[in-house]
Amino acid sequence: MNGRTNLLTLGCAMLVLLDAFFIPDIRISTLLPAFQLTDFLLPIIGLLLFPHLAQVKKEWWFLSIALFAGYMILPILINGRIKQWNDYFELYKVLKLGVIFLLFRFIRTQSLYNLIAGSFIALVLINVLHFYNVFHINDLLTYTYGDSIHFKLFGRDSLGNPAVKRMLGTLGNPNTNALMFLFFTIYFMPLEKNITQRILFFSALLMVFLCQSRTSLLAVGWIIIAMIFLGQKGGVKNTVWNIVISVGLYGIATMLATSFFKYSSYSNSLIDGSALYSSSLRSRWETWGILWDMIKTKPLFGFGPYKSYFTTHQLYSENEYLLIWWRYGVFGLLFYLGLFLLPFWELFRRKFDTHSVKAMIMIGVMLISALSNNPLTERSICVLFIFLLASGLPKTKEHEKTLAHW
Repeated sequence: MNGRTNLLTLGCAMLVLLDAFFIPDIRISTLLPAFQLTDFLLPIIGLLLFPHLAQVKKEWWFLSIALFAGYMILPILINGRIKQWNDYFELYKVLKLGVIFLLFRFIRTQSLYNLIAGSFIALVLINVLHFYNVFHINDLLTYTYGDSIHFKLFGRDSLGNPAVKRMLGTLGNPNTNALMFLFFTIYFMPLEKNITQRILFFSALLMVFLCQSRTSLLAVGWIIIAMIFLGQKGGVKNTVWNIVISVGLYGIATMLATSFFKYSSYSNSLIDGSALYSSSLRSRWETWGILWDMIKTKPLFGFGPYKSYFTTHQLYSENEYLLIWWRYGVFGLLFYLGLFLLPFWELFRRKFDTHSVKAMIMIGVMLISALSNNPLTERSICVLFIFLLASGLPKTKEHEKTLAHW
């Protein structure tokens, strides 16, 4: 029975990752929000974790996110939204993150390497076919993953003229697609001399650059800095080569995305400063201004989840810090920051190993991307973040015994 439980737990973890990488949303009714495969796995995961409830109580990150979910009820009550059932879906999403965290904590995440590597290779193939629309694959991707505006405007500007290409992949959005490949960049980071890891790492980095995401380019800078710091053991020559190859890949990606420099690239606008005057940033500033003015009226407890406000006014927060503050007030923002900063400090003050370093780097990527995206509330990116976090946080002796028992 123990062997079957172990296989079932590992199988659930594999499906959760595949759900994040490939599986589209499941829509049962127009009256209900979209579901993911992971939602249907949660009862099974709960049953698998139940015998280890005593150990679950010692997982402080899970307790932190459970407290955050509990606190969310307070803004709902204060704003008189107790009967707005769609608000409770946001509370459910947070609790779901906690359950997924526990799932990854109770398996040996190293056993998922082949699945992650194979998924990465498949995603590279899908994204390359998408980038050049081989066999009209974009029609299939649009049908499968949603008819978003990004698919409609792929390789074109708002007027329909040819423009820079921003790779969308299975997520249908260049920014979240870049974050997914940033996960692979961190996961395959060659902290030790391993030619396969280096090939996978630089392949993932090229994919990030092809997404032409300005925020992700900042996150790449954080990753490169971390590599320079951690690569001192490999010598100066190795560090210099890593930087040279990264810069070269950026040049190749820019050339391909702009059809050999025919069009202006998104990432170059960050380097030359023109991004500060782009229409994309202007629209963000306008939205942020609206949210900030509202935050000042209810700074302590916010407005509650209130998703309908954004759909009614066709607003996209594009800044998770403001979104959390707007929804749950300054106390909610502190809970949110704690989900990143507390584990970062826990990892920083302990002896570094491969898994803890990668978790710390991923935390930095999440904090950077939250400046102009919503990574923790994005259904795929949050799972990948939690996977690295669960892998990196130290395990207790009791936890190791549980893993050995399973």
